[in-house]
Amino acid sequence: MCDVLVWSFDAITSINWLEVMKALASLATAAIALAALRNWKRQDRAKREAEFLDELIEAAHTYIAAMPTPITLLAMAKIGMDSHAPMWGEEDDADKAVKGAIAYIQKRGERDAKRMLGVLETVQPSTVKLRSLTAKGQVFKFDGYTKCQKAVQMLTWHFDRMEAFTALIGSPTWNWDNPEVLGHLKDVMAIDPNEIRKSVQENNVAIIEFASHTYKRLYG
Repeated sequence: MCDVLVWSFDAITSINWLEVMKALASLATAAIALAALRNWKRQDRAKREAEFLDELIEAAHTYIAAMPTPITLLAMAKIGMDSHAPMWGEEDDADKAVKGAIAYIQKRGERDAKRMLGVLETVQPSTVKLRSLTAKGQVFKFDGYTKCQKAVQMLTWHFDRMEAFTALIGSPTWNWDNPEVLGHLKDVMAIDPNEIRKSVQENNVAIIEFASHTYKRLYG
């Protein structure tokens, strides 16, 4: 029994405690470094997410700030269509509205389309940037990002609709007897400037709410 105790004591005293402490210190340093790396990665991701949100909000505001002018021109064109509709005749109101739209396009469409096209060209860069940023944002896998994407899709869809409207009224030589052409005309006639204004406001709110919730998650 004494021999065993002596052996155990000798074994303990033979351990190089300095080397053990160095090894433990190395492990502790590695653990601290790993924790620091993970924390840095979280901070770096949060920084990139915040920068993306800043860009998205700025792009949305730039786009929205540019929209009133083309919407106003659209409203004026719609008034022009209404003012050219015949007041008398056997046709129903829908047919009169179509005749008024055709008369307006033949008389003023090309001139007004050039004006609207010039305005839309100033809006296009912000439209492209907004769509590009929204696609880029998918990599972050934000909570509730689908709602933000849908809001941007709706916002930029209005730009596409006004482009289609402009393209149609810009040519006075359409064959109005062609059912397909007539169908396109009725489609653009159905575009409501007031509905666009309301939609722009609602979808702007949706984007801001998404950004606010995400900022709160990032910064507490």
